[in-house]
Amino acid sequence: MQHIITFQLSPPNSTLDYVRSLPGMSGVEIDESYGLVAISPKRQLYVVRASDPIDQDSVLAIPEVKGIYGDVNIAPIAQSAGNEED
Repeated sequence: MQHIITFQLSPPNSTLDYVRSLPGMSGVEIDESYGLVAISPKRQLYVVRASDPIDQDSVLAIPEVKGIYGDVNIAPIAQSAGNEED
């Protein structure tokens, strides 16, 4: 399962390298292609995507971490033959 981890980071600490260096983030596999995404620049909130396994207690103990959420893959459901509406 993928997870979204929310951080509150003030500049110059709003970098992926800084996130990786935080105690409790060692061993957390961060999706490099997703990167560090600003979701609220005004509130200095950022997210990364990470893969299982995550030691949630260690990650949540990081003061900059504001939450861990499941990253559900949302996609349209393909219709099978015979189930199409007219």
